[in-house]
Amino acid sequence: MSDLLSASSLLMAIAAILFSLWYADISKALETEPKTHREDNVAARKSVTAILFGKALPVAIMALAVSLIFLPDAIKLAKESWLYYTQSGYAALINQYDAVKTAYCFVTILSAVLAVYMWVLVLQLISLRRRLG
Repeated sequence: MSDLLSASSLLMAIAAILFSLWYADISKALETEPKTHREDNVAARKSVTAILFGKALPVAIMALAVSLIFLPDAIKLAKESWLYYTQSGYAALINQYDAVKTAYCFVTILSAVLAVYMWVLVLQLISLRRRLG
């Protein structure tokens, strides 16, 4: 289990680092206001396209992949915890508590949250790109 935690934490850390490095560029691109004439949006569309395909989409894909890779084990662990709780009550959770399993589930949840947020940003960039021409 600790190997799984190490792998998921490492991959999540990579996605989080890329997110933190590129978020300023992504949010700046989202501030772009389309101009009335399509011809005036050529440079802005090129910039938004570069941010979309070069930064936002790679982080979104990576965060989603990390989530999907580790989600089945996290669900399995959550089911086991729920089963312990329903069979023995609160005391079973304390007696069966495992910090490594809990951390693994937490990292998986964080990667899922990052993935959802990144896909929202990707969809916003796609919408902006369309409005730019």
